[in-house]
Formats: sequence, C-alpha cells, structure tokens
Amino acid sequence: MGRTPTDLAQALQTVAERPTPALIWRDGAERVELSGRVLVNWVEKAAGLLVDELDVVASDVLTISPVPHWRLAVLTFAALRAGARVDFTRHPEPDSVVHAYPESHPDDDAAAQTLLVVAEPALAFECSGPLPKGAVDFCDEVRAQPDMYGGLENPEPDSVALPSGVTHAEVLPRALELAGTDGGTVYLPLTEGWGENAALRTLGIITGGGAVVLSARPEDATAAVLDQERATRG
Repeated sequence: MGRTPTDLAQALQTVAERPTPALIWRDGAERVELSGRVLVNWVEKAAGLLVDELDVVASDVLTISPVPHWRLAVLTFAALRAGARVDFTRHPEPDSVVHAYPESHPDDDAAAQTLLVVAEPALAFECSGPLPKGAVDFCDEVRAQPDMYGGLENPEPDSVALPSGVTHAEVLPRALELAGTDGGTVYLPLTEGWGENAALRTLGIITGGGAVVLSARPEDATAAVLDQERATRG
C-alpha cells in the first residue's frame, strides 16, 4: 500500500488503490458493494459538489442526518475532505450551511441554508418526488462532478472537524485508533444511527485494508447475512 497515510487525503489515496470491497450496504434485499476505488470516486465527486456548487468553504458547518445510509457516509467523508466541520443531527441550527438527509426521512424543520436530499435506492439517479423549495438533489447533481476533487478548500489542521472536538489533524489518527482490527470485514451496528464513532471506525477500518458492512436496520444484518459477508461484529 506504499507509505503510511498521515491525513485524510492520503488515506483516501490509499483506499482508492484497492479494487477490493471497502464498504458494503445492506437494506432488506438490497446489497451495495463499493470497492475502495469506487467509494473514493464517490467521495471526490461529492466533495466537488459541496465546494464548487454549494459554496462550502473550510470550517463551515455541514450537518448530516444520523439515519443510516451509505450515501450519507460518502457525504461525511466528502465534507471532511473539504475541511468542513461535520455534525450529525436531524435538527440543524441556522449556522449549518448544508444539511443532508435521506429522501424518505425528511427534516422539514431543518434551519440549514441549503438542504441536500439523498435518494436511497442503489440505482437511483434522482429523488423520486418533489423536493422542498431550494433543496438540491444529491444523486442528480453529483454525477456531473469531476472524478477527482480539485477544489481549493482543504482542512485547516487545527480546526474542529467533529462534534467531540476532534480536529482535522486528529481525524485519521483517531480513526486508526478506533478501528480495532487488522484487515478483514467488520459489521458496525448503527444502534445510535450514523455518527462520529461510526464514521471514524469506518475510516480507520478501510484505511487499514479492511471492509465495513453497514445496514439500514439491525434486522438487515442477520447471522446468515454476516456469514455471507464473512464479517465479524464490531
């Protein structure tokens, strides 16, 4: 894998070298498998959307719904890639410049400046219904972005990245510390939803060469499913 990454950008470069699975999503009968290369491509395109189209700048607050979905994981890493501060909530304050949520779990009272709505089916190219006035359709807009993030916004090492106060310089070291595994496939139960701990553990595991299984609901990750994925429970 070459040199050991020291920050998020280098970690993503490392993950992008992998043709093997990095993130697996289970939602009922739906299964989405993203190789390291494909996952990072999504992250890079999403970072371009945030910066070039939605005017996110380093240290801006970007909020993400804690409702589990793999596209919200992508947006978490994209926001960090662009140097934003990420919070996980369904009720963002007005200082949130962008709030991302799944289409079927609308946050109608969100006070963010821009609502970013995520279609949930794996093959969706756009949301299925009308969006709130001024909202942005993530799946529709992200496809037009370059495959490599070329924005000028990058993390300030000492700026806060996550709700606990972890700075951008600390994101990758903390992620690797929390990973708790040396390769292999790990199922992360999102009992408290998608949040800081899950994001850091996911980043740490995939940077270390492993893969992460996430599911929409606990019942989507039965013993039979985990056997199929050859996943241990994290």
